Amino acid sequence: MRSMSMSIAGFAALTLAAPIGTLADENAGHREYESKCASCHGVTGDGDGWFSQYMKVPPPTLTQMKKKNGGIFPFERVYRVVDGRAEVPVHGPREMPIWGSVYRVESDKTYDIPSGKYHADEDAIRARINALVGYVSQLQE
Repeated sequence: MRSMSMSIAGFAALTLAAPIGTLADENAGHREYESKCASCHGVTGDGDGWFSQYMKVPPPTLTQMKKKNGGIFPFERVYRVVDGRAEVPVHGPREMPIWGSVYRVESDKTYDIPSGKYHADEDAIRARINALVGYVSQLQE
């Protein structure tokens, strides 16, 4: 009976914790978007950010990607654009700037004893980019 009570308590804790974790991820994605994307792509993703008036080619709306991709949000493509692996002609030679590089600079560094070098925390970088792409996926009309 005690193990059943503990199982129920554990299940309840996980059930209650899930929305909090999801909310935290959504907030993280929103913060990433505001700090990295909104100045060009606009607060709502419509391409009307304050900096867009200074650009020769206006930034595209981010709200139509799902519609333009047969109803499926192109998560992988957007991820590759953010981390700099996919070239976007308007952004120049793989520079948006390349947010993957920015994330590496900003991330906590870990020290690798065998090599004696500091390395970016790749898991933290991936989490930030995933949160950002997840947020952009919510902007779809």
